[in-house]
Amino acid sequence: MRYLLAPENTLLVRGPASFRLMNGEAAVLGAPLTRNIRLVVRQEKQLPIEARSEADLEITLGEPGSVFEVQGSTIPTSWDSAVEALAEMEQGKVMVIGAADVGKSTLSTYLTNRLFGLGIESPVVDGDIGQADIGPPTTIGRAVPTGYVSSLVDLKPDGIIFTGHNTPSQVETKLIEGIRRLSDRNHQSLTIINTDGWVLDSEAVIYKVRMIEAIQPDLILGISTNTELQPILSGARGRSFRIEAPKNVLARSRSDRREIRTAGYRRFLDGATTRTYALGNIRLKLPKSLQSIQAATTLDLKNLIVGLLDADGYLLQIGILLGLERNLLRLHSRATNQVKEIELGHVKLSIDGVELGYLEL
Repeated sequence: MRYLLAPENTLLVRGPASFRLMNGEAAVLGAPLTRNIRLVVRQEKQLPIEARSEADLEITLGEPGSVFEVQGSTIPTSWDSAVEALAEMEQGKVMVIGAADVGKSTLSTYLTNRLFGLGIESPVVDGDIGQADIGPPTTIGRAVPTGYVSSLVDLKPDGIIFTGHNTPSQVETKLIEGIRRLSDRNHQSLTIINTDGWVLDSEAVIYKVRMIEAIQPDLILGISTNTELQPILSGARGRSFRIEAPKNVLARSRSDRREIRTAGYRRFLDGATTRTYALGNIRLKLPKSLQSIQAATTLDLKNLIVGLLDADGYLLQIGILLGLERNLLRLHSRATNQVKEIELGHVKLSIDGVELGYLEL
């Protein structure tokens, strides 16, 4: 369908959908749209198209995709203030914190686009292992933008660390250490660190304060709807800046989040086949609760997610364990070279990326 969007208004496009700008000027999260270039909005995602002049759009909707026009911009003015603060910094680490469904990934995308437009290199570290964008779920990903993006999913990772779990509380130390390692890779850039939405209970406060102390961001951007982040911000040392959640945030159910994770696994399992690895040539990294391979063989490990790692411990590919017998591992994974270690995770998956449960120890 064709849609004329009035100047200064915003059209919220919920996926599955695609659109392209036919005439006029418009932007998505700080990224100017190029005419006749089609953008895809994935299922359970939403993109705001902001018209800078009257914008003629061609839109294709899938089921249950939809469009909704709102007056003005959905981007809070405090986000532009954050851009100005980051532009003055030029280098350092900026951590985005907030609860679920407040727009942390949206903010990270907006900051990335605005900084790219200003010519400032801004690597992104995605530490939201449950709703990962840069890497598959259960991983921390890093990427350096080379152009404008409509989502962090569009970024090509240059470093991924496998945690093996989709729940931060189960891998706190590993998650914090992974974010610190990736965010410390380039001190000459302005690194944006997107984090998970676990912030509301007392254990979450302790965890987030631990994370801040370990990573030592130069600026914390707390995106909130009220005062829910105050216990974290008051308990952590460092400069912080409270910003508003955007209007019309897309709230997601637990089922929606599971569907997004399924799509995330599938992106990194597409083209996978059965492969066999000899443990004599490759190290097997077990969960800390398991002391030996013999102990592991007594458990039901089938369908367990695994990480295929290089010599530096970075993820090459994820895989799904099909069998462990006589020092041989059978996996469902993509082809990859330079595998030095295979790490067992905690999440169980079908070969088409659907979560089946967790490893029972």
